Formats: sequence, C-alpha cells, structure tokens
Amino acid sequence: MSDNRREFFRVSFVRAISGKVAIPEQEEVLVDIFNLSAGGLVFTASLDFALHEKVLCNFDLLGEEFLLEGRIVRKQEKDPYFEYGVQFAIDQLTSSKLFQQLNTYQIRKRRSMLND
Repeated sequence: MSDNRREFFRVSFVRAISGKVAIPEQEEVLVDIFNLSAGGLVFTASLDFALHEKVLCNFDLLGEEFLLEGRIVRKQEKDPYFEYGVQFAIDQLTSSKLFQQLNTYQIRKRRSMLND
C-alpha cells in the first residue's frame, strides 16, 4: 500500500515552469517550479528564504495566471540553490480553478506521451 499522505494529486512537469516568489512587500525572485498541486508547490531558488515564511507565488499554467499566498513548509539546501515546499492558503474557488488547470495539463501530458 502506498504511503502517500497528500490531499491533492501532484503534477510533475517535464521541464520546470518559470514562476516568481516574493515575501509580501518585497521584490519578486525568479524561480523554477518542479511540481504543483492545488495544495502547494515545489520550487528552487538561489535566495535563502526562511522556513515558515509567508510567500506570494506567481506562475502561469496553460495560459491562466495564478497569484497565490502560501507558507514555506520544507527547505533543503542543494548547493548552489535551495529547494522549497510551499503549502497554499487559498479559497475553494481558486483551488478548484487550479485543480482544473492541473487536470487539463495532466491529460495533455499523457496524450503527448502516447503519441511519441
């Protein structure tokens, strides 16, 4: 039996997608997003954010722009950068919209693998 404790299905990207992360009231930093769910994301950045820091995550998924609040819940140093796990604090409507985009992305990803 799987030990998957995640509440939402997670999409891993074939190539990381670009995004921006900022501490509220501060300048955005460019990041690479490696996987995403309706509950959070994993990104890498050269900037050293504090664990439990509130962040604003900005990214585009299939032409839809998202600006989501979250909190850093995991941090791992991977010289010369850091890998972070963010848990979103979002409303039901935004969560549903993100879930729908992730589902569409996953379907397109599977179809393209079948056509290769």
